[in-house]
Amino acid sequence: DGANVRMEFTAGDGAMIGNGAVMLTHNGGTTIAVLDPEAKTYWEVDVAKLTAGPLANMLAMTNQKVNVKDAGDGGALESFPTRHKIVTASADMSIGGGPAAMHFELTMESWATEKIPTDAAAFLQRRLGNTGLPMLDKLIAAQSESVKGFPLKQITYMKVTGPASMEMTSTTTVSNVKKATVAPAQFEIPKDYKKTESPLDKMMPQ
Repeated sequence: DGANVRMEFTAGDGAMIGNGAVMLTHNGGTTIAVLDPEAKTYWEVDVAKLTAGPLANMLAMTNQKVNVKDAGDGGALESFPTRHKIVTASADMSIGGGPAAMHFELTMESWATEKIPTDAAAFLQRRLGNTGLPMLDKLIAAQSESVKGFPLKQITYMKVTGPASMEMTSTTTVSNVKKATVAPAQFEIPKDYKKTESPLDKMMPQ
């Protein structure tokens, strides 16, 4: 419902998100509340304040490149016309000011439609603001400003080569899209829920 979003999880990771958890936001994902209906508790996080922490001061990136390509008509998904965009980024990375030890490559493909209100896309394409990693900031900004509409499908491929080489591909698809009226109470935290400490705060060094 515009910038109001409710997500219900069938299964969680058991650490950050539990089975049956509910996630709420009133501002497209700038701030998030995670509810535990069984325990009747919730915790909150201000996404805009998340940073890369101490890593940002140790990690240096050079030869940063970001490119956005309009791949044209993406065909119809869920009966909605889409536009296919491809965002690519690469950089050399070093730790502690030493010589470049790793090479980072990222490709993000998006099939988005402008037939669904873009407010609903903010939760899926959340701009994290200043992560403290310049290349990632540039990438996120490029994606947010160039990939318009609601993403019905996204494929992200990441490759890091060096002492700790790795490759990872993730695919997100949105299906069974319906338009309906949602009761305002669905976006509210029940008054009998108790606020608890965020798991993110517990992981942060004191």
